[in-house]
Amino acid sequence: MNLLVTPVLVVLIGLFVRSRLIATLLYLVIEAILFTFQTLAVLLGWMAGEGGFGGATEQGAFGPAPTGFPLKFDEGEFWAYGLVNLGIMTIGVAIVVLIVTLRNRSRAKKNAVTVN
Repeated sequence: MNLLVTPVLVVLIGLFVRSRLIATLLYLVIEAILFTFQTLAVLLGWMAGEGGFGGATEQGAFGPAPTGFPLKFDEGEFWAYGLVNLGIMTIGVAIVVLIVTLRNRSRAKKNAVTVN
């Protein structure tokens, strides 16, 4: 979900918000909400034994589906999930800042040309 929504979100925010700070904060707030729902969906799917992407039931998001409490999970998968999402978020912030900067430069050039 995060990987699919991020490209659309960064372009829209980059094009419609003038301030880099506000654009970055808006992206991070929306990203936090999306990340929460994505994590909950992945966790509940894993706990239900639905598996990962494509419905693979033998191996879920964090290893085999749990059979009881306390939950046993693959710690490597846990850290990989966090690092991948951190990477997506970092790339999203960079693209938002880039789009806002380029748009502001273009607008400043256009204003400079019309003034002269």
